Amino acid sequence: MCGRFTSTATPEELMRRFGVIITENLCPRWNVAPSQSATVIILDGLQTAAISAEWGLQPTDDNKTMLINARMETANEKPTFSGAFLHSRCIVVANGWYEWSAPKTPWHIQLYDGGVMAFGGLLYGQTDQQRFVIVTTAADAGLADIHHRTPLTLAPEDYDVWMAGDAETASCL
Repeated sequence: MCGRFTSTATPEELMRRFGVIITENLCPRWNVAPSQSATVIILDGLQTAAISAEWGLQPTDDNKTMLINARMETANEKPTFSGAFLHSRCIVVANGWYEWSAPKTPWHIQLYDGGVMAFGGLLYGQTDQQRFVIVTTAADAGLADIHHRTPLTLAPEDYDVWMAGDAETASCL
């Protein structure tokens, strides 16, 4: 889980939902794939900001696979994710994600109204080359028939806790 997602929010929607001002032209993205750029929301000092970051951590010598997701249950313990979980949590802006069930049937999961979603994410890198992974959690009963994992989807009242709260509180979301 989550190997593809959609990100079609307009600058106006991002302003309403996250309080960020978008100065660049955003193009709707109906099939964001690993290694592609997407909009993420970060805490920059005391202000939220929207930036573009690449999805996934590049493979290392030990690991030949690009890492695109982190399990919520272990993100604060695993060496690859623990530093970012403590210090660099972000929000991945999405309108839905894709899952596939057998035999290769695609599903687009979204909110009832098709609105903007906020996935929990972890941010890596310097300002000139930022990357992110999506945090996942166990799927609820309704989605578990399609896939056992789902993005950590944050409610608006949890945004501040996710981005600026302590790791213990964030791990309870």
